[in-house]
Amino acid sequence: MMTNQRRVMLLLPLFVVWVVVASAGLFYFGNQHYGQFAGELDWQNSVTTEFNLSALNVEVTPGIQVVHVQQPNCICNSRAENHMALFAGDYQVPGSSQHRRQIAEVLAAGFLLPASPAVLIFENGRLIYAGPYATGPLCSVSDSLIAPILRKEVRLPGLWLNGEAKACRCSFKAE
Repeated sequence: MMTNQRRVMLLLPLFVVWVVVASAGLFYFGNQHYGQFAGELDWQNSVTTEFNLSALNVEVTPGIQVVHVQQPNCICNSRAENHMALFAGDYQVPGSSQHRRQIAEVLAAGFLLPASPAVLIFENGRLIYAGPYATGPLCSVSDSLIAPILRKEVRLPGLWLNGEAKACRCSFKAE
């Protein structure tokens, strides 16, 4: 007859193995889309600085305009939606100055974008920022890269192609 202590000693290794395997699986699948935004692509040296809003069929207006870029079925899109919700209120970018495009449309317009979700920020029609909304595996709004730019707390001296940031992203694959 098996005692309770003997049963626990037999089940304990099984439980430990289960915890290790479950943790490894959660870590792998949870971080599958986390990494450097541009990956191995030498993005900064392959983009033309002449890209403008008219290439995306957007009328240029004075001030800040943004293009939110996503691709279908990207698990990171929901995290970008949290950032997009702040544009009109916290960042004071009116809805008429915000535009949505699929990554394939941006590529067809002549701008190489290695992953999405991404945001393109234009000031007076000139591209000043392209890259992820935030850093970190969850792309939290508290880790926003763009808030200081949109609030004009930071003035960029030129175009910032932010390919080094580590974020939730889906690399683009042509279909």
